[in-house]
Amino acid sequence: MTPSGGGDWGPGSAGTLGRSDWGRKPSCGAMDVYRTPAAALDSLVTGRLQPPAGFVEATRRALGDLGAALRKRGGHPGAGTPTWRVLKTVKGGSSGRGTALRGGCDSELVIFLNCFKRYEDQGASRAEILSKMRALLESWWQQPVSGLNLEFVEQDTPQALRFRLTATDQENWMDVSLVPAFDALGLPHPPTHTGQHHSGTKPEPHVYSALLHSGFQGGEHAACFSELRRNFVNTRPAKLKSLILLVKHWYRQVLPQEATGDRLPPAYALELLTIFSWEQGCGESAFSLARGLRTVLGLIEQYQHLCIYWTLNYDSKDPTIGEFLEHQLRKPRPVILDPADPTWDLGNGSAWRWDLLAREAESCAEQPCFQQSSGGAVQPWQGPVWDLSQTPAKELDRFILECLKPSPGFQRQVSQALDKLMRCLREKCLHKPSRVSKGGSFGRGTNLRGHSDAEFVIFLNCFKDHQDQVSRCAEILPEMQAQVDSWWRDPVPGLSLQFPEHSLPRTLQFQLQSMDTENYMDVTLLPAFDAVGQLSSGAKPEPHVYSALLHRGYKGGEHAACFSELRRNFVNMRPTKLKNLILLVKHWYHQVAAQDREQPAGASLPPAYALELLTIFAWEQGCGEERFHMAQGLRTVLGLVKQHQQLCVYWTVYYNLEDPALRTHLLRLLRHPRPLILDPADPTWNVGQGNWEVLAQEAAVLETQACFVNGDGTHVQPWDVMPALLYQTPATDLDKFIKDFLQPSRQFLMQVNRAVETICSFLRENCFRNSSIKVLKVVKGGSSAKGTALRGRSDADLVVFLSCFHHFTEQGSQRAEVISEIRAQLEACQQGQPFEVKFEIPKRENPRVLSFSLTSLTMQGQSVDFDVLPAFDALGQLVPGSRPSSDVYMDLIHSYNKAGEFSPCFTELQRDFVASRPTKLKSLIRLVKHWYRQCCKVPKGKGTLPPQHGLELLTVYAWEQGAQNPQFSMAEGFRTVLELVCQYHQLCVYWTLNYGSEDGMVADFLQRQLQKPRPIILDPADPTGNLAHSARWDLLAKEAAACTSALCCLGRDGTPIQPWPVKVRASWWHLLLGGECGQGRGPSHGPGVPSALLTLPEASADARRW
Repeated sequence: MTPSGGGDWGPGSAGTLGRSDWGRKPSCGAMDVYRTPAAALDSLVTGRLQPPAGFVEATRRALGDLGAALRKRGGHPGAGTPTWRVLKTVKGGSSGRGTALRGGCDSELVIFLNCFKRYEDQGASRAEILSKMRALLESWWQQPVSGLNLEFVEQDTPQALRFRLTATDQENWMDVSLVPAFDALGLPHPPTHTGQHHSGTKPEPHVYSALLHSGFQGGEHAACFSELRRNFVNTRPAKLKSLILLVKHWYRQVLPQEATGDRLPPAYALELLTIFSWEQGCGESAFSLARGLRTVLGLIEQYQHLCIYWTLNYDSKDPTIGEFLEHQLRKPRPVILDPADPTWDLGNGSAWRWDLLAREAESCAEQPCFQQSSGGAVQPWQGPVWDLSQTPAKELDRFILECLKPSPGFQRQVSQALDKLMRCLREKCLHKPSRVSKGGSFGRGTNLRGHSDAEFVIFLNCFKDHQDQVSRCAEILPEMQAQVDSWWRDPVPGLSLQFPEHSLPRTLQFQLQSMDTENYMDVTLLPAFDAVGQLSSGAKPEPHVYSALLHRGYKGGEHAACFSELRRNFVNMRPTKLKNLILLVKHWYHQVAAQDREQPAGASLPPAYALELLTIFAWEQGCGEERFHMAQGLRTVLGLVKQHQQLCVYWTVYYNLEDPALRTHLLRLLRHPRPLILDPADPTWNVGQGNWEVLAQEAAVLETQACFVNGDGTHVQPWDVMPALLYQTPATDLDKFIKDFLQPSRQFLMQVNRAVETICSFLRENCFRNSSIKVLKVVKGGSSAKGTALRGRSDADLVVFLSCFHHFTEQGSQRAEVISEIRAQLEACQQGQPFEVKFEIPKRENPRVLSFSLTSLTMQGQSVDFDVLPAFDALGQLVPGSRPSSDVYMDLIHSYNKAGEFSPCFTELQRDFVASRPTKLKSLIRLVKHWYRQCCKVPKGKGTLPPQHGLELLTVYAWEQGAQNPQFSMAEGFRTVLELVCQYHQLCVYWTLNYGSEDGMVADFLQRQLQKPRPIILDPADPTGNLAHSARWDLLAKEAAACTSALCCLGRDGTPIQPWPVKVRASWWHLLLGGECGQGRGPSHGPGVPSALLTLPEASADARRW
């Protein structure tokens, strides 16, 4: 393939270098980049690589005049009505981006026409339009621009009209492409004076979704986005553009002429790679060109790992774009997506010969351009060679060890230097410190390789309170500055010291930098009041420490330094692997922060420390083990970042709710907008403040990458962690907590219901088609059917009642055959029916069990797991509201061997018992189930917790006995259930709605059931099922007792929420004799419950009516 074309407008140019890159050798070729000393590279760029100002001005004037002529004369070069009108013209290419090299360069003049209404229109009349443009161009050049010659070159690309502008001295030329295009971006509102897209405005998602539906080739419509492409580069610092020129000069100088026949990557790919390396490794407007060039060449050597993209103009929020991005980012490496057009992969790992560039880049490390004047080698900017997004999930631990862990040698150097400084301050300062606390990421053990921070808090005896710290710092800091200057007169070998132009108020800041590597540490000295004093290990500060801080009304976090030891200890006590996860999260954060420097102006990102705390929170709530799956941890933190608008994270390790001032302060903070992430050491400091939107967008993109794909191709699932905790939610906010976090999406529930209807109908019509067995009915059960499903992963049953079962005991026969047939029909249904959800059946067959899942395609983590249960139709066609025949229960009692063995036969009754309840009661059930699931995460000894269904029934019982009002206090209802759990040893709960004392056998059976040891909670549909039997209620009661003192069970004034007065009902003897519950209405306690009241410990007399 012969390189040709220099524009950025489509696949024809995507595989080319630009004629200007590979035509005649430019005059600067004699000064080869390799022979230029590192310190002289700036002179090389300014003196020999930048195009002459006269030529730049002449071409600018020529293209401006041409654009004006096109806009004026439209689609007809002569008189008459034009067939098309020019909406606007945009100058692109390296000339438009400000990255044109001396000698030969390229320019792109994109002509946006009104006759193109969509992307697809561009191909239909392009030839005719280009012919008219050529005629217009020839007419326009009848009055040539002084100092330039025009010649038409070979028209080897059908998308554009190409010509060359050459300086009269023949030393500089520009290959120009006129490209007619569809105005996909449209005129901005308000439009700029040039009519061009306003810099910083993000295109609407439909712009890209329409592009993806247009049947494109990659980059085919790139010209439509030339404004965005130009602005992406043009906003960069002048020094970065100089580095781009140097890289492009290397690119066209070092490769042999015979290489031009190979499919080499386009020069524009090198421009983007240079910007990426600067963003990730430097980000400053002043830097060493030699280091920048060394970094870019290092990335070229690692081309097989490159995956580079930006979300400045498009992101994964739109499902169509997100799905396409995921596809693009799974392509062979290298992948370098155009920041303006996601369809254009400049890396094109399956096509371009990056190996040729890599071979040359590897061979030049010893060249003079990479040697310092002192004799040492120029070091590249620090940054992982590996790409986090493309690191396999199982390799993340190695990624951290090899790329993120700080250099031990640099750590030792810094420790030596700072220890020496601390001794100097202790011995020589006029204002004597009582002690010194080492903090920051260096002190917490969470500092990254390359850049880290250390905070040294100097607790001074002269500060008697917080106010002294504010008022006297001005007189103390100059003395500390003098001691630092004195300390550095005997510097630590291998380190250099630099002071910033400006320090934060009431601090002294400097930077220690390694002379041999890219490592540096920002050090902050803070004189502080010793508010906490010397604490023994594990001790809490006295409450007055915090109340004194709150009473003075200081700004949030103003005196955070006073609590640096607590902050350090809070993190330092964590397992090593958790600290490694923190490093991984911070590495991702810094990558996003590097890109965010180029975002439109706005609020800054939250501090990295906020991400440290969020990572600890995710681990505590989702895992808590010293060994865990690193990818799971990272995925969990990213999920919380995406939910930043609901984040409410705080700890009560050092402060709690017992102090009234602290409780009032905390309750006031909890009413503030989210996110809220309180520093565990300083309750006034919400470290969650900042712009989370960019982080959330990047988190969504990273979640689609290879780092979250297991070896078997499945996606890594996050830990089950919500952005706020029940225990930390005020009692008045429980309804909102349920709505925000526990209720499933209405849309998803409707999709599941439609899918289940399709599946049930399919099974009824197709199962056992060639057999005497018939499907009598299919009934949906479980929490999904009862209306008590939790958001996230819930459960349901699909009970298939079959004609081949004539009795309870026959359910075990033919089970393997029945399961096999139902599975086959489910698979047929899966393949032949359309679904709005993802319908998955486990690949591994089990002859005894059949299950499947329905998962949302658009809402992460929303799914329902179904168990398919073949069953005997014991109830028949039951009329709604009617009671089963007593014969059903007599047969059941004769047939069962273990409790609840035939429970699926009564699914309809179980479902209707809960489904008919008020909506708010179902919300309370959700709250109780959520609390129960949190209890399941607590480490337990032998035995299992009671079944979840038992807690559902206990919640129904509490409401029936204590409220019976559809509108009630959620906190009171929850508090009542917790109290019943605490009194589990007296529970005897059952209903006579479906069975009772009419038949002697059933009455005798009930009598035996109710005489068993407490607790007893009988299934209202199946009297053989005691849902409270043989379970560790003591463990659940312990958690319930702890929860009663949490914020969710306290009023605004800190007093406990009182439970409902649940009364003791008549004994079962009364029921069997035809009492109130014998009519099938309501629940009852049985024998063994005191005839008086269940007492509520530490409650008021009015509340002791149990």
